[in-house]
Amino acid sequence: MSTVVSAVQGFEGPGGVSPASVDNRGNVHLCDAAAAAGADVVLVSVVGASANHPMELHRAKFAAEQHLRAGTTPWTIVRATAFLEMWADILTKPMVFGRGENPINFVSVQDVAAVVTQAVLDRGLRGQTLEVGGPDNLTFNEFVAQLKAARGDTRAVRHIPRAVLRVMAPLSRRAAAAVAMDTIDLTFDASRSAAAVAGLQPTNVRTALRSAVA
Repeated sequence: MSTVVSAVQGFEGPGGVSPASVDNRGNVHLCDAAAAAGADVVLVSVVGASANHPMELHRAKFAAEQHLRAGTTPWTIVRATAFLEMWADILTKPMVFGRGENPINFVSVQDVAAVVTQAVLDRGLRGQTLEVGGPDNLTFNEFVAQLKAARGDTRAVRHIPRAVLRVMAPLSRRAAAAVAMDTIDLTFDASRSAAAVAGLQPTNVRTALRSAVA
């Protein structure tokens, strides 16, 4: 039995991609193609995905989830919290968006990959939504401090005020996401993590950052 894994995302990338074009429509087309080929689908989504979420990515992922659930294709959905390594790549300079006091859950992509692999191999997980997150809920201030430590970066942290982000938000997807990440609940209860299905303990932020910057 063939299984298609969709781990695409339009939050970051070249060529004018967007969550609407990639995470929604791209996933819809991929799921339809998988159905035509008689394949299962493992869809990588995001914790908190919903139709009315303030973040565009979450709304687009939810639309793809709903399309997949409405079809006849055997599926497993893997919802993840914020990808730690992606944010480490974005933050090439020590920078905090907004006040940086809102707790956020970051997960290592290695943990997500392990759960996705298990979802591919174990067809007993079809029809289930698995949520995977890290063991730590950190503020952006704490995350950037740990990222600086991992890099040995001694530069001062620059804060971009929330008011500036709000002005930028209509023109910048990253700024719009930063406003949401500075204001809404993005914590995760690690006891709910599906990491156990892959036989692993969730990787903490400090360990994941050391690997990411090595």
